[in-house]
Amino acid sequence: MPKRHALFTTLLASTMVLATSLPSLAASNICDFYAYSDDSDPAGTNVRSGPGTSYDIVGVLKPETVEESYSFTPEFQVTAFDNGWFQIGDAHYGDYDGGGDKPAFKGPGWVSAKLVEFEIEDPNLRDAPSLDAKVILEMRFDTPWGLDGMRIQTIHACEGGFLDVTITNPTGATKRGWVTDLCGNQATTCS
Repeated sequence: MPKRHALFTTLLASTMVLATSLPSLAASNICDFYAYSDDSDPAGTNVRSGPGTSYDIVGVLKPETVEESYSFTPEFQVTAFDNGWFQIGDAHYGDYDGGGDKPAFKGPGWVSAKLVEFEIEDPNLRDAPSLDAKVILEMRFDTPWGLDGMRIQTIHACEGGFLDVTITNPTGATKRGWVTDLCGNQATTCS
């Protein structure tokens, strides 16, 4: 075997070992939207080093009281999804009291997707993660599928600012598709 071929084979094998030892996310699991913590536990939301409860806790997102009767939770950018868990970047308390944003957690870290909240501002459920994709359901307020009555039952994947979700309405009916225009502002809309 020529030296050049042997060197190439050795480099290729080393690269393959390195690539298989690193965690990777499919392209459909790279996210880009903002959300906030939605955990009823007064101790806060655990942030973990990986996507699951077996990973170490690396931080806690606690609610911050702005007024005596109202509190806000930390907001963050969602950057990835893996089997029911969102990877988040830096988390901060929004400027809801006029005092400016305040840091809450230095990312990255992972939180259970069940404890993450955001509003869906685009009323269209699509068959693919694209604004040009076919609309399979209009979630209008005057229907059983209105944005005010439906809820996300399962998150399957994300791609940029789109989430592949199964939604359910008050009658228990379900539909699956892609939603977008996700808003992580706790006081108003993002549009």
